[in-house]
Amino acid sequence: MRSPASPSQPSSGAGTTTDAAGRDDLFVSVARRCMRDLHASAASVYLAAPGDQVLAAAVVVASPLGLIAPERLPLDDLTLPSVRAHRTGRICTDRAYDIAAQHLDFGVYAAAPHLVAAAPLAAGARRFGVLVVFLPRDVQEPSTEETDYLRRAARHLSFELDRLAHRGVSLSPPKLPLVVSPESGAAAETGQASPMEGEWSAPFIFHLHKLAVSLMSVVHTRDAVARTIERLVSGFGARAVAISLIEGDRLHVVGASGCSKEYLKAVNGISVSTKSPETEAIAHKQQIIHEAGERGRPSGQGRLTGDGRDEYVWVVLPLLAGDHALGTCSIGLAPEQRPVATHLSPLPTLSTLLGQTLERTQLYDAGHALAQKLQQALLPRMLPQLAGVVTTSRYEPPSGAIELGGDWYDLITLPSGGVAAVVGDVEGHNTAAAVVMGQLSSAVRSYALEGHEPSTVLYRANRLMVDLETDHFATCCCVWLDPDTGTAQIVSAGHPRPVIRTADGAYPAAVADIGVPLGVEASPSYQAGVLTLEPGTLLVLYTDGLSGRGGELTRETLEAAVAASGDELELLGDRLMGSGVGGTPRADDAALLLLRYEGPSVEVKEYIRRLHLHRHDYQGVRRARHFLTASLDNWHLAELSDSAEVLASEVVTNALVHGDSDVDLCLRRYPDHLRVEVRDSDSHPAMLVDLGPDEDKAEGGRGLVIVSALASSWGNSPSGRGKTVWFEMDTVEAA
Repeated sequence: MRSPASPSQPSSGAGTTTDAAGRDDLFVSVARRCMRDLHASAASVYLAAPGDQVLAAAVVVASPLGLIAPERLPLDDLTLPSVRAHRTGRICTDRAYDIAAQHLDFGVYAAAPHLVAAAPLAAGARRFGVLVVFLPRDVQEPSTEETDYLRRAARHLSFELDRLAHRGVSLSPPKLPLVVSPESGAAAETGQASPMEGEWSAPFIFHLHKLAVSLMSVVHTRDAVARTIERLVSGFGARAVAISLIEGDRLHVVGASGCSKEYLKAVNGISVSTKSPETEAIAHKQQIIHEAGERGRPSGQGRLTGDGRDEYVWVVLPLLAGDHALGTCSIGLAPEQRPVATHLSPLPTLSTLLGQTLERTQLYDAGHALAQKLQQALLPRMLPQLAGVVTTSRYEPPSGAIELGGDWYDLITLPSGGVAAVVGDVEGHNTAAAVVMGQLSSAVRSYALEGHEPSTVLYRANRLMVDLETDHFATCCCVWLDPDTGTAQIVSAGHPRPVIRTADGAYPAAVADIGVPLGVEASPSYQAGVLTLEPGTLLVLYTDGLSGRGGELTRETLEAAVAASGDELELLGDRLMGSGVGGTPRADDAALLLLRYEGPSVEVKEYIRRLHLHRHDYQGVRRARHFLTASLDNWHLAELSDSAEVLASEVVTNALVHGDSDVDLCLRRYPDHLRVEVRDSDSHPAMLVDLGPDEDKAEGGRGLVIVSALASSWGNSPSGRGKTVWFEMDTVEAA
């Protein structure tokens, strides 16, 4: 092979670049020369992404063999030559096969022998990124001439990057790289060469390949749609995209970018029997091309794109999975991109690629939704609200899992007038574990309602587990609390003890021994520890999915959550459930039950009022208003009545209409504020809708806007099976 020539100096135009487009022109120029002179299959410029700890490709110049170039490289992975070059400041090389041996996913890119050579881009102490070439041959090292060439090219590019940085030009990488072919010229730059010439095919195939690899790991439909739209817009340069799926006998838009509201309203909900480009693509299972200015625009309604331009070429692809179509992907292209829409284009590959992916993700989403619905059905519809005790709960399934979990919680009003708090965890994540969990949780509730002490309840629950002859075992923690005296009995069967925090931040010991898990021994002994709680004491009962298998909730984690949420129990529950383990997705389901003991019930009962409204109680809102007015009059807070009635009416109406369940209304009078809580059994959060002026007469969505405007604070917290919507109003001035 001939020795590579010395890289030519950048033109004066490149040297005076002052914007991102000129920066990319510089990258393309250098990468193309490296490809040409080193006979590489691809050359890439990677920039360090601020705060992301990755090297991200800014520009990729690729031939059809250049798919090997990855887009993002983690900076903590020193097995990658590009990362080593960036970290050490030296040229580093490695064979693609050797990289794939340590990164199995890299094998998808390394279809042919390649040598990867990376040169650092740095000026002084500042490190910009790396210049990487991919040489299509199976050798251990590049030649001396090739190494010298790459070093000189990187030095020239580093010099220009330093000048750009001093001029304030952004050196942050884009979300997706600019991909161009090795040939120069307008056709190659825009990817719009004649389809017979195929000059645009390498960049197109690069993005198509990256999208295919990305969709392999997607499990949710929303993620598949989002990644496809991002690649079509940022990668392929589409001006507008709309993805629709068939639901019943109609099309529904599940994702869009750049489309006008008129177009989306026309497509969303259209019957598959109505004639339109979308339905024709589905019926004939063929690509439909709709030219600029052609009559009968897609769906025949309004402007097509958000910018008001209708001269785009629209390509409507059916989403195919086997012998049927799931929906459509409509792509708006600029007129100069017309060759991409021809029948010779690989664009129709998206039909099966996205169609098969969406069929898989829809099945997963359906299974995941069913598992969550069944899991929630096994949890209590809503927690009872007792004088002297404030409670909230959370349940979260494992991230991405379809299987049912075995975690549960319960709050039971005891015949003695006290309250029993229970959390448990059945080993396993399958239907059998969920069945055992349902049997065990029902048994514990029944034994508690019979009036048994917590030690006896766990003993009898253990007998049930043994008699079931199941392969599963379970852990469980029970707390029996007498609000009149503050006496708490705590007993555990192999479960983490509750974390106890007093009002002044102290952590008294839970005193209970941890006994044998349920179902392990025939006749174990469970001993309850007894503790007297002071008013303001917080009890945190949880399963190990919250803290990590085998771990316990630490004081540091709880203190950080308390500091972030203040005295608000709902916010504390959100913080604890959202923290996970090290910020990583949950591998296990998690249950959380929070109790705050406020003092003897005889002292606080006067300042708590409750009203239960039955499902479909059409007089419920009126009764809630009268109940609220009477309570405020009794508390000498009549000045709050007007605003409080409006707020309560909106929240109760929302719960009765959309929650489709019984509703609990609770008023709590504090020295400086009034708190109103509305609980229902619908797990979907109430949404604050921002309505535009053109939607001023809209019928729904305005209730929480009113709540946000009139209340001093408000919140919306999912709590296991249902949710709590609460608001507070200051009472100092009113009193």
